[in-house]
Amino acid sequence: MPQDLIAPIRAHLDGLLEHAPIRTGPDPCALWFSALDLRTKRYPEDAARPESIGKRVYRYIDAPHGSSLYWDQPQVAACHALSARLGEPKYAEAADACVRDFLKRCVSHTGVYLWGNHFYWDARLGRAMFFKGDDVPHPVDPAAETGAYHECRPLPPAWGSFWRVDAEGCARAVREATARHVFDPQSGGFNRHADRKRVHAFIEAGGIVAESAAWLYARTREPELLERALRVARFSFDSRNPSTGLLENDRTSKRWDKLVCTTEVGLWAGSILRAGEYTGEAAFAETAGEAVRAFLHYGFDEKAGKYYGKLNVADGAPSLGPKTTEYQPGDHADLWAPLFPAHDYPLALGETCVRLYERTGDAVFAAAVRRLAAQMARERPARGGRGAYAEHYGRGIWFLKHAGDVLREPAFDEQARALAAEALETLFAHGMFRGHPGEERYDAVDGVGLLLLALLYLQDGAPPDGMGFGF
Repeated sequence: MPQDLIAPIRAHLDGLLEHAPIRTGPDPCALWFSALDLRTKRYPEDAARPESIGKRVYRYIDAPHGSSLYWDQPQVAACHALSARLGEPKYAEAADACVRDFLKRCVSHTGVYLWGNHFYWDARLGRAMFFKGDDVPHPVDPAAETGAYHECRPLPPAWGSFWRVDAEGCARAVREATARHVFDPQSGGFNRHADRKRVHAFIEAGGIVAESAAWLYARTREPELLERALRVARFSFDSRNPSTGLLENDRTSKRWDKLVCTTEVGLWAGSILRAGEYTGEAAFAETAGEAVRAFLHYGFDEKAGKYYGKLNVADGAPSLGPKTTEYQPGDHADLWAPLFPAHDYPLALGETCVRLYERTGDAVFAAAVRRLAAQMARERPARGGRGAYAEHYGRGIWFLKHAGDVLREPAFDEQARALAAEALETLFAHGMFRGHPGEERYDAVDGVGLLLLALLYLQDGAPPDGMGFGF
């Protein structure tokens, strides 16, 4: 009989609701601490990590001694999904309280949210913080801060969570953020930051800008939002090479990422597909399918049984050799690499291929799904002694479960259940889920919320309502 997955999900969220809210410092509130020591259920006093663990995120993305609702969005969605399943409102109410207190503290005077990869809330100071590069974070005043470094990647915002609490403020945030990320409204040229400068047009960021504008269009029917979404998506799509059809990872760059296409095209295409679902515009799905199909055509290494990490846009050949920066893929896409964002998202590529096969029935996408599932079966991390993060387990379980549903192959469902059992054995400790097996520690940035959503899907056989959050 399949294992009951609701009990550990419920236990984790009970622990989160009891111990994570910020009750200390100058401004106690319902925001959740970004990390907990699972032995003490308090924020970890010792920030030092064992050297064997390695680096997970760069800069201060993990919100030291504070809260980062951007990374907690999947858990917010999981709270709502569990409340809907059990008929117990306390999880949804706690999630709404967290969102409400975020909106009171972390919104710039422009309406842009102070979150993502350059902002967080410091519980010790009771202030919103800004950081870039390796600079020490410093407080900012929302009344003066424009949010020029607003950056959302690789998670698409769960805008529905904010709309539920403050629809008017949410609409303003989406309008302002998506407009400020665009440096050329006519071409749809965008920046990963909301400063309107022509630089850093990472396709993962552009996909989220397009998806966000499309999400709001579905609610307000403002024509400029649809046009913005279409043009931003087209800006990345128009970078494709006329011979190979491969998209440049960053059209505005002069670095390595202008010359190559990576599995990030799958993450981008997932956002573009959702934009099409929100708006009903067929052009979104057409461009997403064409872009992914080009990567699949050139990207698989038959001998290694893996997709390449980088393909030269000019000729489709793999770009091999030593990395010039740690924030780029290696010779092959890595299903379990802890460091991010590193422009390598093979599990997101797999999920997008499932969705594209569901739409088109094209065997090219089914073949990619089978190849990635086979690689996962060979490389299950705990079995090999390597360990893995909650995010990878969550994305992997979701991908396999969805693949089994769409391709009607029970083996995928069985593989998803085996991976879920491994995740429980590896990560569930002290009554909650830890982020990875190397520490007795929960971190929001490790993707525990993604794992919870995937386990709910596996348990119930239907995807939970993600409040607009997409895998």
